[in-house]
Amino acid sequence: MKTKNFALLFTLFLFAGSLGFLAATSPNNVALFWVIKNNVDRKPANQNWIKAKKGDLIYGGDYVRTQEKSFTLIKFNDASTIRLGPSAEVQIYGDNNPSSMNINHGDVDFTMTKRKVGQFEFVTSTSVASIRGTQGLLGVDANGTDFLTIIEGIVAFTNKISNSTDTVTSGYTCISYKDGSITMHKSTQEDLDRVNQLINEFLQQQHKLEMWFIGSDGKLHKITIETGQ
Repeated sequence: MKTKNFALLFTLFLFAGSLGFLAATSPNNVALFWVIKNNVDRKPANQNWIKAKKGDLIYGGDYVRTQEKSFTLIKFNDASTIRLGPSAEVQIYGDNNPSSMNINHGDVDFTMTKRKVGQFEFVTSTSVASIRGTQGLLGVDANGTDFLTIIEGIVAFTNKISNSTDTVTSGYTCISYKDGSITMHKSTQEDLDRVNQLINEFLQQQHKLEMWFIGSDGKLHKITIETGQ
C-alpha cells in the first residue's frame, strides 16, 4: 500500500475549502473508492443508489454494493482497506474514522490498521467480529452462514443468536450459523482460495486515481496518483 499517497489525498480533501476542490466534502467522510471494477454503487442515508466512481468519498451511514462480476477497493482515513467481492452489500459507519460496518451479504476482505484504543466491528445478521488490527476475510452467504478466515492477527467472533464467542487467530477459519452454533478449524486450501481469489482481482494491474482542483492561481489543475495497492 502506498500510505503516503493515501495520507496526502485525504489531507487535500480536508483542506478542500481553501483549495477550491470541485467535489464537496463533509466532516464525517470516512473513506473513498480507491479501485472500482465494473459496476459499483453508493447509497447515502435516505437517498437513492448512485453509481460510484474512483475517488468518490464515502460518509458515515453510506451503503456500498457491487454488482455481478464487480469489485471495489475502499481505503479508510486511517489507511485500513477493504475489498468487496461480487454481489456484496455493506453499510459503513464512522465519523472521520471508521467505527463499524454492517455486511448484508457477500465477501469482504480486510486489512485493518491496529488501533491503540477501541475496536472496529464487522456486523452481520448472525455474527459480530471485533477487530483491532487484523487481516482476513469475512463472507456472508445467502443462507445467513458467516465464514471468517484470519490471515494475520486475532479476532473475537461472536454468534449473536447464542452469544457464543470463539477467538480466531492466524491460520484458522470460524463458521457461525443461524441456529446459534459456531465452529472453528484450521484453514483449508479451499478457505485460503476464497481469500486469494478476491485479493488477486486487485493485483493484476496498476490503478490510477485522478482528482481535479482549482489552485491559488484560479486555474483548474489535475493530480494523478498511481498505485498498485
